[in-house]
Amino acid sequence: MSATVIGTIESAKVAQQAIDELLKAGFQDQDVEILEGDEDEIVAVIVERGFDEDDARGYAKAAGRGKTVLAARAVGAKAEKAAAIIERYETAEEGSELEAEETVSEIEENLSVGKSKVASGGVRVTTHVSERPVEQTVTLRDEQLEVEHRSADRKLKPEEAEAAFAEKTVEMLGTSEEANVRKEARVTGEVALGKRVEEHKETVKDTVRRTEVEVEKIKPGSANKR
Repeated sequence: MSATVIGTIESAKVAQQAIDELLKAGFQDQDVEILEGDEDEIVAVIVERGFDEDDARGYAKAAGRGKTVLAARAVGAKAEKAAAIIERYETAEEGSELEAEETVSEIEENLSVGKSKVASGGVRVTTHVSERPVEQTVTLRDEQLEVEHRSADRKLKPEEAEAAFAEKTVEMLGTSEEANVRKEARVTGEVALGKRVEEHKETVKDTVRRTEVEVEKIKPGSANKR
């Protein structure tokens, strides 16, 4: 539930400084206002905000003496903050400077877990050449030259006789087979390298910090609220 905090400030200039600090503290424009008008009008507005008529009349008379009536609407702890700000400006005189407000921040850490890739092991495949003796039997053919003397008794014709007494040389060559080695390379197997992705869940545990702000009221404020 919202509450209204009202204070009387020495002058409009000082009241404007209070308004500036309230806005800086997070209050909205529509929640902060200077109450103006004649005495009855100011009383009616303040009573409408929840104050009794005697208190409202006191504020209205202060406005009649030249003071500025400042009102701020807030909820819960913000109402206490508004009362503390207005109280400081109620005692300030025009031309004086108030000490800068000190703030204490509430800080809280959040846990954020990311992922990064790290080496977890691998496979190295190397090749080397080895030799082993092999043998294969093959049949080879050799030609052997033979000279045979055979007896003959045959009469030659005259033309054959002339040719028979001519010198001539007859040659015959023998052949042998020898083994020729030829090698043929064939693929007999393959080693394939690949990756298979597996997922697993891992719970990450850590601690986070936060500051706890304790507020202790030392002296009650003079600014009234309803």
